[in-house]
Amino acid sequence: MPYQITRCRTPLNIGECQWASAQAILPVNGQPVPTVQFGNFTSCIGIVASNVDATEVIGIHLVMVNDQDQQFTAADVPTVTALLAGFPENQSIVGQIALWQDNVPEAFAALVNALPNAGQSDQGDGTYGAGLNSVDQLEVLFQPL
Repeated sequence: MPYQITRCRTPLNIGECQWASAQAILPVNGQPVPTVQFGNFTSCIGIVASNVDATEVIGIHLVMVNDQDQQFTAADVPTVTALLAGFPENQSIVGQIALWQDNVPEAFAALVNALPNAGQSDQGDGTYGAGLNSVDQLEVLFQPL
């Protein structure tokens, strides 16, 4: 069975191998509010992005090896890019980037190559999310464990 990413109906608690999108939440008192948020990351990465007019945000939660012992590989990158087809703006890869670079370097390189304009944010173990700022840019939000 190939590595699968399933839809999640709780965009503020996106689990492993899940994705969710939601209508963008406007900032409160000038501060971004999470529109998408992942469960805790200890070895995971996620991808966040917005649509062209910054009205919708997506989050995709990736694990190196899923619960069926399927490793994320370069062959799985098209599944991710297909999910991002309607979300070409503000793309960022977040989470345990260094861990992925060390343990699944080919898969991570293929992901980076497929998302050439994506920023990267590796702040260690914690909860990652994303929300719009006051100029409709998607900001990565982080809370350490």
